[in-house]
Amino acid sequence: MKPVKLLLGSLIVLAILITAIAALFPSKVIVSRAIELTAPPADIAYYVADLHHWDAWMSEWKENKVTIKNNTAFISTQTITLTSASDTAANFEWVATGQPPYQVKIEWLPLQEGNYVIHWSFTQQVSWYPWEKFQTLLNEKLLGTKMELELANLKEAILNKSLVK
Repeated sequence: MKPVKLLLGSLIVLAILITAIAALFPSKVIVSRAIELTAPPADIAYYVADLHHWDAWMSEWKENKVTIKNNTAFISTQTITLTSASDTAANFEWVATGQPPYQVKIEWLPLQEGNYVIHWSFTQQVSWYPWEKFQTLLNEKLLGTKMELELANLKEAILNKSLVK
């Protein structure tokens, strides 16, 4: 009986310790990447603010079946909804099965005449649950690497469109 009490007590202490460590992590996690390019803002908006044009630069869209209805794209286990768009930004809600939703913003900010920075950010609000907090540790590595690849694809698509004109 004594070993069972010791085991049970140890498990409770371990659970409290894990929860306390997780409480040190922020509940709001932001992963962002940016690139610089020379292109008209209309060309940037063409590819970013319309989900129908994402297949030109999103590699996953080339590999999987994408269904777009209204302002929502359904791809694999993800749903991406355009929530708002302006002359300089597009906002999306990106939901992956089993995860809290991401608020995604892609904005193009002028540096100087004809030069823009395209800034892409994923913001996720997580609960206090330790498994959600620990999962956010992977966001920077997994999302960040994917974002860099896709931004390079976006830059290439925009520059190719500008050359065709």
